[in-house]
Amino acid sequence: MNWHVVDTNVLIVASGEHPESPFSSANHPVENSDYAEQVFDWVSVLKTSTKRIILDYDDAIYKEYRNKLTEQDYGLIVLREKMERGEMDYVFLEWEEEPGNPDRIAVLNQTLKAVVHDRSDRKMVAACICAKDDYGRTTIVNACDTDWVGWEESLQNEGIVVEQLIDDWVRDKWQEKQD
Repeated sequence: MNWHVVDTNVLIVASGEHPESPFSSANHPVENSDYAEQVFDWVSVLKTSTKRIILDYDDAIYKEYRNKLTEQDYGLIVLREKMERGEMDYVFLEWEEEPGNPDRIAVLNQTLKAVVHDRSDRKMVAACICAKDDYGRTTIVNACDTDWVGWEESLQNEGIVVEQLIDDWVRDKWQEKQD
């Protein structure tokens, strides 16, 4: 069985590439249509496969999806269909409170907390850790967020695998940011 924590950018890129989606491909950063099509293809396979999606019981991940996608976007349609077929699994996340910040931030160990600076991505990492413990091999799936490349070694040291759908593209973009 395959479990995946899907970064929102995957659903955004796939939605932009779906011919009937109102979400324009111009609204995502993957300008190369071949690469964007690879992301769309992965989500299309996800739609009909037995691959399972990991969400959290507090719906923080799903709320992020809903915040970035509309009901008509392909990525959200795929998730709803997976939900209807019971192809989602849920994990409990611990949350840290930060005075003056209404957003919940997932608890990570000190090593990962120092590396994963994007607070919204911390819930993805925490969900992957919990899912790995509860269900077995779980990956974080990324399309175009270059942060995952920079965190890769630290995440691997903690047993977290990031599946880069367009590996060459995201590594080139990460390198451009480093230069």
